[in-house]
Amino acid sequence: MPEILNIDINRLYYGSKTLLENARLKVNSGERILIVGATGTGKSSLLNTLNLMNQSYDGSIFFHGKKLQDYRPEHLRSRICMVMQEPFLEGNTVQDALDAPLQYHSIKQRQLPNSYEDIAQLMHAFQLPDSYLQQSPDKLSGGEKQRIALIRALQLKPEVLLLDEISSALDQSTSGIISDCIFNNYQGTVIAISHDPLWQDRWQRIWKLEQGRITSSVKGA
Repeated sequence: MPEILNIDINRLYYGSKTLLENARLKVNSGERILIVGATGTGKSSLLNTLNLMNQSYDGSIFFHGKKLQDYRPEHLRSRICMVMQEPFLEGNTVQDALDAPLQYHSIKQRQLPNSYEDIAQLMHAFQLPDSYLQQSPDKLSGGEKQRIALIRALQLKPEVLLLDEISSALDQSTSGIISDCIFNNYQGTVIAISHDPLWQDRWQRIWKLEQGRITSSVKGA
């Protein structure tokens, strides 16, 4: 598999606190990677560096051989998409929330396929009726918001999907739907923080953060 990300971080920090040192990691296209570690070890900080949401580090991160900072942020974030534990859905309707990222000029230049067909397929896959598109995001449950946030990301055809504890507040049925949709249908790279037992057999590689260091291992090896 071709290399997609090359992480060369000398120091990852939060304020004056050093979270991680000497992180040398490579990510191949299509890999499924789980980030683990105790609270406060820098898991979310590391995940957020991968699409410029966090730039509190010394070193370089390359995407297809080009530094992250050399991409326009909205363009980079359409190719390396983050889905948060508590997503924000802007607009008066769910359709507004899905349309919002498509308005950026750099995303229009990507010439994505017909997003309405993609949305219809994704709504079906995530077991959401089309009528939800006209609902207010404020009226959705936590699980419904999470599924819409994933649809918003997946319609952009990202190469990398970053997931930060997206199933932690969901019931097991909804978590299973989301897990199956992502891992059975999405062909790109997944890098995630998750403690969900339903997801544990999905990972190929583990990044473990401990005492300011990170180790990478193949799951089960």
